[in-house]
Amino acid sequence: MVPDALGTPLRRSPPQRSAPWANVGPARVLARGEVLYRTGDPAAAAFAIEAGLIVLSVASPTGRERLVGVIGPGDLLGALDPGSDSYGETAQALGAAVVVRALDPRSADHAPAVSLALGAHARDLRQALEDVDLPVASRLARTLVRLGERFGQRGDDGTVRLTLPLTHEHLAALIGAARETTTLTLSDLRHRGLVEGTRGRYRFDPARLRDAAHGPLLN
Repeated sequence: MVPDALGTPLRRSPPQRSAPWANVGPARVLARGEVLYRTGDPAAAAFAIEAGLIVLSVASPTGRERLVGVIGPGDLLGALDPGSDSYGETAQALGAAVVVRALDPRSADHAPAVSLALGAHARDLRQALEDVDLPVASRLARTLVRLGERFGQRGDDGTVRLTLPLTHEHLAALIGAARETTTLTLSDLRHRGLVEGTRGRYRFDPARLRDAAHGPLLN
């Protein structure tokens, strides 16, 4: 977990390593909002995140940006699929001082981590497809639970504290809804006692929020 810093699961990722990655390039530090690569750029390298958080996004058919993942330390991104010659998403630093290192995904040293990352990507796509036809409230609840699983801090009472530099615009892009609708939905979740907090600082009981997302309360 990353204390008091961002970072979807939306992507279930390889656990953060305690030892440095083997056979990687020099550290590259990204400033807040800096783009590492864009959709369609030649897939020149894969990257390991050493510190900080990155958001992955794609453009929808309507032109609206859709965030498809929030990833952090220990995660891989970039040219992971040897069959692709271009990047399939845009990767942008979320927060300051994001540290990444380029690596060769074909290296035997990285094969297990690359396999896990590709599996995580497939799970992300499946979850996104599962969410498509759900009401906005259910999509938002499921997204908060996933973020809490990857980046939250669990308290002794079972609740999760999530401290991320995610604006309402970020959440809207993650769930594929308008910002105004997302803000109203988040307010309704607070009114129902399912979520506390706002502006990137949230607290909730993941089991209760998960049950609500699948039950009649939010559907």
